[in-house]
Amino acid sequence: MSRLLFPAAALVLAALAAPVVASGPAVASSSALADAQDILAAEAAGLVNVKFIPNDSRTAQVVVTNRSDRPLTLRLPAGFAGVPVLAQMGGMQGGGFGAGGIGGGAQNVGGGGMMGGGMGGGGMGGGMGGGMGGGMGGGPFSLPPERTRTLRVPTVCLDHGKREPTPRIAYRMTALENCSTDPRLQDVMACLSSGAISQKVAQAAAWHISSGRTWQQLSAEMIVMAGGTPDVPFFTPAELAAARRLVEESTSRHPPVSSESSDSSAG
Repeated sequence: MSRLLFPAAALVLAALAAPVVASGPAVASSSALADAQDILAAEAAGLVNVKFIPNDSRTAQVVVTNRSDRPLTLRLPAGFAGVPVLAQMGGMQGGGFGAGGIGGGAQNVGGGGMMGGGMGGGGMGGGMGGGMGGGMGGGPFSLPPERTRTLRVPTVCLDHGKREPTPRIAYRMTALENCSTDPRLQDVMACLSSGAISQKVAQAAAWHISSGRTWQQLSAEMIVMAGGTPDVPFFTPAELAAARRLVEESTSRHPPVSSESSDSSAG
């Protein structure tokens, strides 16, 4: 039976959240929604600075500063990840960011914005474990020149068994596909970001997809309690059942491509 002190791993952030520090209107007007820029694209264009600060394996902060001389309408990307800066300096690439490259501790962190994936609220998400509650919400937001906004985002881990993320380690925000190319993970992030599933349901699904944990292994995960208090299961049966339905539906949407199919199409 596995015993966890913390739900370690690479976080996957999902969902825009209520601003903590902001100036001007909190949410962009409806006429500007279609023009909202992905914050990673805006960062690449030199319009904003983006800082990614994990609180732990369940939440993080995305701090966005408008470097331009004009107001910007921005949004979180459909999928994003936070990767340890030292791991990038060490030359690690793709899904390996932070997975043992800096002492086996630092972890990848990822997420998704409410605009992405098209999965939120209906289809896969409905009735799978409730919303996140306090702090979720949002969508595109307006950011005046030279001002900063902090977004709180719920997160899940990608790399089972690694040490708890901490704000003491510097992270950088990047596209989710730099950590995982599995489209099912994007579906999980979209459902979490929309509030269609709880963080625990998303966590179970993410560990199954990205870390290969079986449903039996996930059901055996325990939270270690102090002071002689009996340990408690990390996931409830209902959360695991919801996560399993989510993964099954996503797999049906994104069936694996067999090697025979790839060879025939190549020919």
